[in-house]
Amino acid sequence: MFNNSNRTILLALCLITVFFLVIPWCSKYDPLVISMTERLLPPSQIHWLGTDDLGRDLLSRVLHGIALTLTVSVVALLSSLFIGALLGALAGYYYSRWPDRLFCWIADFLTSLPFLLVVAAILSVVGPGLVKAYAVLTAIMWTNPARIVRAEVIRTLLLDYVVAERAMGAPEWKILFVTVLPTCVDSAVLFSVGYLPEIVALEAGLSFLGLGVQPPQPSLGKMIYDSVTYIGTASWVALSPATALFLIVLIIQGVAWAVGTRRSQVSLYQWKN
Repeated sequence: MFNNSNRTILLALCLITVFFLVIPWCSKYDPLVISMTERLLPPSQIHWLGTDDLGRDLLSRVLHGIALTLTVSVVALLSSLFIGALLGALAGYYYSRWPDRLFCWIADFLTSLPFLLVVAAILSVVGPGLVKAYAVLTAIMWTNPARIVRAEVIRTLLLDYVVAERAMGAPEWKILFVTVLPTCVDSAVLFSVGYLPEIVALEAGLSFLGLGVQPPQPSLGKMIYDSVTYIGTASWVALSPATALFLIVLIIQGVAWAVGTRRSQVSLYQWKN
């Protein structure tokens, strides 16, 4: 279903996620243990990134926060990609008929909504929580991958090999999901990966507003929010989670850019030859 470029993207994301899932357990400090005798200690050989206002080791908390953010973000991305590919394929197959018109109306409506405000409004009713936040996000952000897949399906259904397969008596479900759909998800995968940094940043924004990860679990956004008071007196408390968030976004964006550039070069080479 995925070409080599898409496999490279997904493999890179899985490796990054697994890496940050394993690394936190290498820390010798529990991110939840409070030690008031060690509060606001600067970086040292004992606490490499220092401690926060409750004496908790910042390195351990940052690593656990990264692991949680990446895990839930990748799950939300894959879920929205799966839903978008399925609905986009069905809409493309029923092009200009009522399922396609209904799909376009729902997609236009959801796209017009500001994500953060919608998530905040729903969470204010059902209660805060990271899993709830990303469940709502997944239910909203499938629209762009679905539109990409829909356009590709509409184009692919008119190609000669699809028409020939239909003439040979192949069932319609097989034509759509086995022959057409696997060739139509490439652009949707690349788009979703390019959108992942915004998903990661959204977690920080939700936690900053108190709608994401709830204390005492470590969260980069909540750590940044709690450290605002100490920027002038203990800058390392804010600098550590902020730098970690910046590096995550930079790494993911770099992977998407590198693979996208490589795929463009391959496509150009194939076109010239």
